[in-house]
Amino acid sequence: MKKKILILPLLALLLFIWAPSVQGYEYSDNINEGISVYYLTALDVGESIEVNVTHLGDGNFNFTLFLFDERPLESYVNFDKTLNKEIFNVAINYNLDDNPYLYFNASESKIYYFQLILLDNGPDTFLVYSDKELTRYYLPIIPGYNLLLLGLMIPLVSGLLVLKCKKKL
Repeated sequence: MKKKILILPLLALLLFIWAPSVQGYEYSDNINEGISVYYLTALDVGESIEVNVTHLGDGNFNFTLFLFDERPLESYVNFDKTLNKEIFNVAINYNLDDNPYLYFNASESKIYYFQLILLDNGPDTFLVYSDKELTRYYLPIIPGYNLLLLGLMIPLVSGLLVLKCKKKL
């Protein structure tokens, strides 16, 4: 009788040891309201990917997940922390649920980009699970300068400095 009791745990242990390891991606981070987090992955034709996002905070959060087949050049989040409607024309797949989930099957070999956005009720901590390896991608946000304003300010400030120096001499 004791032999039968020992066989079942031993079989379970062997199955656990010999089971193939699950390759994928798991990432946890904190995100503020109105902020985006980007990931990228390369997929071949016919390859599929599953991405699941879970928030850890209490309450009603507003996470969204978007998939792009081209590198996004802007965040599509307005200053008032709402979505720019143009994102729905650019994204090839999206999920607006609180804990978004995407399944995608690639029709061509290329790099695909995921954008996770927290729109309301932040900050919060989230977990991203994927069955494929993801790489964190940082959208370069470089503020531009108004060249007309800069062109007017340089001579104006230079002139004021020359006048001030003349008064001192």
